Amino acid sequence: MTSPPARVRLSLRARWTVVLLSLVLAAIGVYALLGAQIQRRGLSEAERALQVAVIDHVADLFLQNLADAADATHRVGLILTEASINDDEARLRLAQDALARADALAQVAIYAPDGALIDAIARKNIASETPPARVPAGHDWLAPAYHDGIATLRYLEPVDRDGERRAFVLGTLGPGLATRLADLSRDRFDGRDDGLLVLDSEQRVLVGPADGPLAVGSSLRGSDLLQHIAVPEAGFAVDFAAATEYSDATGEAMVGSLRAIAPLGLAVVVRRPASAVYTSLRAAQELLLLAGAALAVVAVVIGGWLAGRTTKSLARLVTLTRAYARRDFTARWTLRSGDEMDLLGGAMGDMADQLAAGEREIERRAAVEADLSRFLPAEVARSIAAGEHTLALGGQRRSVSVLFADVVSFTSFAETAAPEQVVAFLNELFTVLSEVVFRHGGTVDKFIGDCVMAIFGAPEDQPDHAARALAAAEDMHRFVETSAPAWKQKYGVEARLGIGVNTGEALVGNLGSERRMEYTAIGDAINVAARLEGLARPGQTLVTAELARAAGDGFDFASCGEHPLRGKKLPVEILELR
Repeated sequence: MTSPPARVRLSLRARWTVVLLSLVLAAIGVYALLGAQIQRRGLSEAERALQVAVIDHVADLFLQNLADAADATHRVGLILTEASINDDEARLRLAQDALARADALAQVAIYAPDGALIDAIARKNIASETPPARVPAGHDWLAPAYHDGIATLRYLEPVDRDGERRAFVLGTLGPGLATRLADLSRDRFDGRDDGLLVLDSEQRVLVGPADGPLAVGSSLRGSDLLQHIAVPEAGFAVDFAAATEYSDATGEAMVGSLRAIAPLGLAVVVRRPASAVYTSLRAAQELLLLAGAALAVVAVVIGGWLAGRTTKSLARLVTLTRAYARRDFTARWTLRSGDEMDLLGGAMGDMADQLAAGEREIERRAAVEADLSRFLPAEVARSIAAGEHTLALGGQRRSVSVLFADVVSFTSFAETAAPEQVVAFLNELFTVLSEVVFRHGGTVDKFIGDCVMAIFGAPEDQPDHAARALAAAEDMHRFVETSAPAWKQKYGVEARLGIGVNTGEALVGNLGSERRMEYTAIGDAINVAARLEGLARPGQTLVTAELARAAGDGFDFASCGEHPLRGKKLPVEILELR
């Protein structure tokens, strides 16, 4: 008896080869004629969407840089005119430190109330122009100045204290913003320096290439893209945007977009050759015509027979994909096509099961972590949620460094100030001090009144925990010294920190009761650090000799001799961090 012939399984690849090269390509001639316009419109819309995204990014970048520069100029002006700083050299160091942290600024000049130039400080390694001998007219961001193909933006602000004009401060924007925009132009627009421009209120190029018809300082009024865009009577001081296709001065077809930055009276222009935008369209048309001529006959003969079965499988696969996108992980592949589509549908069902299980686990961990983070440090909460740490009472002996930072003379401030002011000041202080601790890899253990306690070396091992604690102490003093004038004016508090740091073995873990526990460190090393903080004068950091040895050679100390500490039988050698 002759056995029945084996059924031939037509693979998905074979089906697509036949169907796409027959059924779809049978209509390729019509698509080449009618689809060209659709493709061109789609490419044009995609290009404009890209240009709008770049413009939005540039506008945000420009506004952020100008806001940072204005804020930094304001802070430097406050430092330079702060009457409570009697040491001119210290005042200059604070101002230079504030300027060094302001990446957007190149130079800050200060003028007397009568408008005469007093002095100027400039960022290192950045060439800056000599500031004007007299304070310029105007306020806030002044009109751009152009010289030798370079645009200069300056921010002017009067400094008033107690109702009296103390000075004027003039900040000059650095070259960093222009450099970033030039790099962005080359990266996004085929290496062109003129793909991205910023125009001032007079329609001159504020940011652009160094030379050529669109060089910095050149006017675009009535030329290039502006010859086809009607700018409102109010100029760029009102919100408006436009897009157009045009020919530039050389006759090259271009696609361009413009958007005004109304708060600054500026505009961002993005321009790109049409040939680069529609390159894929020409290539697609040539390919479609060539393939259509070669495969039209095959498409007419075979395409109709296979189209129905494959289209049905693809439609079901699309439906399944959309169900999973809606997180409906119960949907399953139900067709039986006899080819690789069945394998793919089954694999997608397995994937849905794994995704559902993964989401449940993520939700469980997130819920646990959210609950625990209200009581425990974030690192400990994450490890408990991941199953790496238990909630049992107890701890382990660890070598750690402990830092106590306290606001000196806080009690007198709390007695006279309103409770709302006290809380607002502490919230500002603790927010930044916590960020300093986190930046150096520490854990904020607790807040005790106006004091913060931080641990370094737990829960994660840190061989350099002593150096991390000292670096955090230095950063805390810098922040408070910089912010003290503003706090004095805002809250009426003389903010200075006294800090004590010690290292040694401590018991670290969950302490308390079964119903209420907290993650903390207990031991003599912690007690000594707290005593040192109580001895520290305003602006002083006191450490033990053990911590100084553990921190290494990167710090400077001055010996304060041996001192008796409450709870210690023998005097303790104390050093001051310089």
